[in-house]
Amino acid sequence: MSRYSAFDRFTLKAATKAAEMLMAPANRREVFDQFVMTVTAVTELSEHMRRITFHAPELASFAVTGPDEYFGLLMATGRDLVMPPDDRINVRSSLRAMPEETRPDLRWYTVRAHRPEVSEIDVDFVVHGDAGPGTRWARRAIAGDQAGFRAGGSAYRPPTEGSVLLAADETALPALAAILEVETRPMHVYVEVPDESYKIDLEAEWVFRGSDEPGSAALKAIRGRTLSTVEYAWVCGESGLASGVRRHLVKDRGVDRKTIMFSGYWKAGSART
Repeated sequence: MSRYSAFDRFTLKAATKAAEMLMAPANRREVFDQFVMTVTAVTELSEHMRRITFHAPELASFAVTGPDEYFGLLMATGRDLVMPPDDRINVRSSLRAMPEETRPDLRWYTVRAHRPEVSEIDVDFVVHGDAGPGTRWARRAIAGDQAGFRAGGSAYRPPTEGSVLLAADETALPALAAILEVETRPMHVYVEVPDESYKIDLEAEWVFRGSDEPGSAALKAIRGRTLSTVEYAWVCGESGLASGVRRHLVKDRGVDRKTIMFSGYWKAGSART
């Protein structure tokens, strides 16, 4: 018997169908595992990226649904971690039902690498000051710290053949890097970051927005290229980048909106939970 109510299951099914009318289908899961992980290692990858390795026995049997697998990180900075109930599909509903003094923060991240044989995952955090609870937690994390894991899903689901366009900003770099590790076909890849200090070893057309609006540099670069037909696109990062590139592909290049996966990981001036 499912741990979720009939209403929860119906709501998920309806939301999935509604989303697939607007964008490419994602990789979905039926059960959203939830458990506590322990930090086992912290590695500085660059000035702006920090890799945190987590261990949990449950990670031995956990199965990712795609290369850009995402999960909810539950954090309680400066106090004991109290996990929300796991009997609801919508974890935000579970969190709202908790007392404020014990409610953990929730942010979503990519599983950069999964090693089930040792029950570990790596998660790459783009750190930039103390802008939100996720980056605050990641900047201070040390071995022995605990955090919660709430399973999500993955978005990258291209056809077996055909040209693919990928566009991302700095927040989507871990997901983009994971996708490029498994892809062998030629790709159109665009990455927008604030400046050169955010670049990593990844083959793409890099553009720098400086003080301009997020998404503006990537959109300008894509508009200026003569592209072959695009059978599938994955566009993730700041909301303006995701929606702007999608709009351009649909309206200016005639790409079917149901072949474009887009996600606003964050929105300039607003917190994303």
